[in-house]
Amino acid sequence: MASHGMTRRRLLQLGATTAALPYLDALRPRRVHAQGAGRGPKRFVLVHTPQGTVLPDFVPTGGERDYALSYILEPLAAHRDRFTVVTGVDNVQPRFNQVGNAHINANYTVLTGRPFLDQNPDALTVSGPSIDQVIAGRIGAGAPFPSLHLAVGGTQNQSGVISPREGAFFWYGPRDPVAAFNSPETALLRIFGDGRTSPADAWALRARRASVLDGVLHNFTDMRRRLGAEDRIRLDAHADKLRALERRIIAGTGECVRPAIEAPLGYDAARDDPVSAPVMHHLAATALSCDLTRVITIDHVNGHAPTFPWLRAINGGDPIVDTAVWENWHAMVHADYQPGMEHAYRWYAEMFADLLSQMASMRDADGDNLFDTSLVVWFSEYSSGRHWNRAIPVVLAGNLGDAPPHGETGRWLDHLAARREDIDAHRQPPASGVTTNQLWTSVLRMFGGDDETFGFNDGSLPIGGLPGLLV
Repeated sequence: MASHGMTRRRLLQLGATTAALPYLDALRPRRVHAQGAGRGPKRFVLVHTPQGTVLPDFVPTGGERDYALSYILEPLAAHRDRFTVVTGVDNVQPRFNQVGNAHINANYTVLTGRPFLDQNPDALTVSGPSIDQVIAGRIGAGAPFPSLHLAVGGTQNQSGVISPREGAFFWYGPRDPVAAFNSPETALLRIFGDGRTSPADAWALRARRASVLDGVLHNFTDMRRRLGAEDRIRLDAHADKLRALERRIIAGTGECVRPAIEAPLGYDAARDDPVSAPVMHHLAATALSCDLTRVITIDHVNGHAPTFPWLRAINGGDPIVDTAVWENWHAMVHADYQPGMEHAYRWYAEMFADLLSQMASMRDADGDNLFDTSLVVWFSEYSSGRHWNRAIPVVLAGNLGDAPPHGETGRWLDHLAARREDIDAHRQPPASGVTTNQLWTSVLRMFGGDDETFGFNDGSLPIGGLPGLLV
């Protein structure tokens, strides 16, 4: 932060979205168990950081409730009683694919719980929505934004968004990836509106835009009669997005206070991650507290070639990525463990801790603490930059549901198939038999669903929730 001549206090004098699409069967309403006031989470936040972790420096030591935080997890100490660490969860879906590289196999399956729609190497896509969109389809109704999508880093297009790209994690459904904003200024404008516009002018502008969308939707209705079944599905998906956009335009931003952002001189949203992340966290927390949305994803996009210059001091003055040896960060983590990598992964934990702290400092529209009434999940697609799909790192924070001990926080749920002392940064751990599909099934149950499974199962995989969570 100091390298930008900018403190967090100054920056935050005080995120980015496309409309969520309820997608086919996965998003249709499910029976929900009755819940008492304040028992289950009201909101869902999903944070992704890339290229796995260093397992020996991530996995805690000790027992379920008396565990000691690892080096990477130490930044979360202030929230120790409000999160649960999960180890030993495997993403087994890539084994059902016959094509695609390791990144596409992991990225397209870890949140959808399904293999590719078609085993066509020239047209790879997911076969269902990601977990964030499933939840948005169930709890997002009535909010101006069914879901919001923010990115830390990455290059935006002329519209101020990170374009849907090969390797996307978040999907409305097949061939329909989510786009996210990485510019705080653009996110502020799209979520909270233009603070310079008078209420009367804002209302007139919303009315004109809504009228235009009405005309487009009317044309869609006429066009639908002339289309085949597959094209009608695609047209209906676009129509649903337009209807959601129309609802947001009509609703406006209500009485919620618009945050103020002051960008530092020379700030570059594509690379200045230590500046971007806390700002995006503030925008996300404010949007949640105002009930502008109930589902948010935050994606750290710079997974290929970050250099982490802000971490040189903690690395003894040496660069995290020695470009005289390694072409980039991806090449370094893909080769094998190198000293210093753990500092980068610890920084991701610091950023996650910042998000939790900002949420804990706010109240929602009901007057409840924002953190205590939200489920916040941090994960990576791998357990190592060497493309290991076993034992991916997971932290669940905030409200984990209503049934102790399964909903209790302050725990370490260890499903590793190896002893802690045998965890090796140079070797993939053995398969545990516990899957990411079980994890997401438990998450759906935390929101009151009665789901028995999530995603694809050919009969060889376990069903139900993750052992130790809601099952």
